[in-house]
Amino acid sequence: MASVDDRTVRDAVQKAVDVELLRVAYGGAFLSRPVFLDHAQQEGLGRDLAGVFRLLTSLPGLVTDGDLGRYCELVGMTPSQAAAVRRTAGAPPVPLGRADLYHDGEGFRLLEFNISSALGGFENAEINRALRDVPAIADFTERERLRHVDTLGEIVRVMLDTHSAPFWGDRPFVALVDTPASFPGLERRLGFMAELLSAYGVDAVACHTGQIEARDGRLYVGDRPVDIVYRFFIIEDLLEETGELELIDPILRCHENGGVTVFAPLDTEMYGNKRALALLGDERVRQSLSAEDLALVDRFVPWTRRVRRGEVEVGGAYVDLEAYCVENRADLVLKPSLLHGGMGFAAGWLMSEAEWRSALDDAMRSPFVVQRRVAPGPETFTDGDVTGPSVLNWGVFMAGDRYAGAIVRGVADPDVGVVSMGSGARVGGCFHGPDPSAAL
Repeated sequence: MASVDDRTVRDAVQKAVDVELLRVAYGGAFLSRPVFLDHAQQEGLGRDLAGVFRLLTSLPGLVTDGDLGRYCELVGMTPSQAAAVRRTAGAPPVPLGRADLYHDGEGFRLLEFNISSALGGFENAEINRALRDVPAIADFTERERLRHVDTLGEIVRVMLDTHSAPFWGDRPFVALVDTPASFPGLERRLGFMAELLSAYGVDAVACHTGQIEARDGRLYVGDRPVDIVYRFFIIEDLLEETGELELIDPILRCHENGGVTVFAPLDTEMYGNKRALALLGDERVRQSLSAEDLALVDRFVPWTRRVRRGEVEVGGAYVDLEAYCVENRADLVLKPSLLHGGMGFAAGWLMSEAEWRSALDDAMRSPFVVQRRVAPGPETFTDGDVTGPSVLNWGVFMAGDRYAGAIVRGVADPDVGVVSMGSGARVGGCFHGPDPSAAL
C-alpha cells in the first residue's frame, strides 16, 4: 500500500482515529497506515502460536512431573505467588494470549508469548474500523478483499466457553478487575472496554480488587452478583508487601467453591512468562519433543535460555553461559522472567561492557532469561514530514487454536531496545488477505 502512504493519507488516518476511546488507549500515537498479512502468513501464525501454546502448557509435566509448586519455583515465582497459582489450576489451560513478534525479513520470530487475560491491544478492531473511514484505505481493502479479526469478540468467545455455571441474571455480568495501585491509570480504558462488551451481550463494570465484596458464596460489585472476574491483575502484583494477596483471597476462594469464574485463571501465568519460553531450549525438554515440534521451536523461537551459572548449548556445542554472554554482548538481551512492558530489559548493544557485566551479574541472582537479538526488517511509514523506515513489534492474538487479530507498534530507530509505547512507538491496525482458494 506504499502508493497511498503519503501525507494526505497520514492526515486522514490521524483524523479517523482521533476518537476518545483510542486516545485514552494509545495517546494519539498512530502509524500513518495499517499493516498487512497475506492468507498464508495469517494461517501460519495461528498454527505456530497454537503449537507453541501446546508445548508451553506441557512443560510442568515434562520438567517437574506435574509438580506445580516446583514448576512455579523454576520459572521464578515466590512461594506465595505459586500458592495463588495452584488455587486456580486444574482445568485445561485457557487458550488465550498475545505474542510479541519481529519479522526479520524471512519470517516471524517469537520474542514473548503473553498467555493471560490481561492483554493490551484489545481495542485493535476499533482501529481497523476507524481506518476504513479513510477513502484510500477503504478502496484498497475492498479491492484486495482484506479483512480483520474482531479480537475482542474472540476474547469474549473464549471467556464464555470457560464459564459452565448458569448466569445470575439474564446476561453475564463481568467484573474487569485490576489492583488498587494500577486501577487509576487504567480505569478509563477498562470503562471503555465495559461499554464495548455490551455489544456482545455482556454487562461489565471496571473495578479493582478492593471494590469486590464476598457474600453468601458469591462476589458482588455493589448490589450485583458477579459471574466472571476478568483478571487484569497479574502475577507480579501478588507480593506480600503490596497487600494484594489478601485482597484477592475472597476472589480465589469463591472461584474454588464454584461461585465465580476467574478469567483467565492465574495458572496461565505459569506458561506465559519468559522462563517458560526459555525451557523450550532446555536439553531435557528438547529430547522429549517430536521432530516436528523441534523444527517449530528452532524456526519460530530465537535462542532463549535461563540465566544461570554453568554450561549451556549454543549451536550444538556447550559453552560457559556467562563467558558466552560477555563475548556476544551486541547480539543478546536480558529479560526478567515475570515483569512486563520492557521493565528490567537490558539490550547488550546499547550498553558498555562494564554496564553489561553488571546487568548480567544481577541477572544471575534473579529469575532472568537471555535471548538472541532479532533484527526486525523495516517497513515504510510517514511520520510528520518524513517518510522512512520503521521497525515493528507485531502483537498477534491467539484465541482457541487460531489467529485472532493483530496490532503493531512501530518506531523509526532500528537499534531501539524495546519497541513499546514507552520508547515512543506508534500504533497501527492490521488487515489480512483472503484465502486464494475461496471463490471470488
